Amino acid sequence: MKYISVVVPEEIDRELRFACADQATTKSRLVRKLIEEYLEEWRKQFDSDLQKTVDKQNE
Repeated sequence: MKYISVVVPEEIDRELRFACADQATTKSRLVRKLIEEYLEEWRKQFDSDLQKTVDKQNE
């Protein structure tokens, strides 16, 4: 078994704690889902910022 450390916003941490207390959801599946959602949101923000930079350079 491998352990990883990640830094997540407080709201994600809260979701993890509540959901892990619910035995209907496995921890590993939940962690993977929340991390994927967080990274997707981060990527969208990064892509948006990158596009703004490209647009400024093309002006």
